[in-house]
Amino acid sequence: MEPITVGLLGITHPHASARVRALRAIECVEVVAAADDDPRLNYFTNKYDLEARTTDGVLQDERINAIMIHSKSRDMVPHALRAIDAGKSVVVEKPGGATADDLMRLRQAEAQAAAGQVVQIGYNVRLAPSISRAKELIEHGLIGEVVTVSARGAALAGEHLSQHLNQPADMGGVLWVLGCHMLDALVRMFGAPESVNARVHKSPRLSDESSREDSAAVLLNYSDMSMTYSFDGHDHLEWFESSRITINGTHGMIEVGILPQKLRVYVDEDRAGWPAGWTEWTQSHFTPPFARTEANKFSELPELENLSNFHTEMRGWVDSIRTSAPVVAPVSDALTVARIVDACYRSEKERGAPIDLATA
Repeated sequence: MEPITVGLLGITHPHASARVRALRAIECVEVVAAADDDPRLNYFTNKYDLEARTTDGVLQDERINAIMIHSKSRDMVPHALRAIDAGKSVVVEKPGGATADDLMRLRQAEAQAAAGQVVQIGYNVRLAPSISRAKELIEHGLIGEVVTVSARGAALAGEHLSQHLNQPADMGGVLWVLGCHMLDALVRMFGAPESVNARVHKSPRLSDESSREDSAAVLLNYSDMSMTYSFDGHDHLEWFESSRITINGTHGMIEVGILPQKLRVYVDEDRAGWPAGWTEWTQSHFTPPFARTEANKFSELPELENLSNFHTEMRGWVDSIRTSAPVVAPVSDALTVARIVDACYRSEKERGAPIDLATA
């Protein structure tokens, strides 16, 4: 089994510690060093038994053959380009950069990478068992042809005001940095839409001058189906607890829940082993809170309790490096998500006018 030795460039994204712990659960994988100019680097490296280094010190270490990037969005692609140039495989925390142009640069670098180098984006909600199972059922035609899809995503109330979601270089706020999760799940299930209409809202009751948008209503236009996506940044439940995807087909429907994992399937008659009517599956227990403590729920270094999707994601990354298995969260899909979000902002400037995704 090929040993994989991992270094981090950037430690301030909330998912950094979760991925360190998820990787250390995989056989023959080491996480050894981290670099960041943030003053909390030593706190992070001491807590997770890593060596604090410079960026050059990480990239020039020949033992390190894989890099995780958890920096500010504006630095994600510059770090990734250097890592790819140094011959390392990379996973870049979602959304993969600060702008759609960043994702285009990363896609171009991936195309020029050496054989065996893996470039993955840190989207892991798409790997939730409920989403994966729903995708399988749709592809096997259980509910017939898909006609309409409605989806909802949300962020915990107050987070849209945090510095993490209002980085000056980012093309947007909570819709870009957190709303991208559910958009990515939709892209995984249904591919790219042809065009986008959107209204992106900022409420004076909820947002001050330092923050950007706090909600959005999006219409994703496909040639043969209608899809809506609503997102808001003031949900009072845990992350993803109220997130839903509902798929309506010509012979039934599927409802997908994220936290906890949930699947409700309706078919109009007995089909493929599924009885007519509703069949429902829910996790036997509620998943742990996403942030471990109340005190750190909006900090840049929270210790996330719920690692289920991180385990799946990191196993996928390692398998791609070791066996050339398909990348579980490819750059091409992340670029599509970035173009969708960019189109949302452009559509809002034109009061909801349609934006062709090919030009976004």
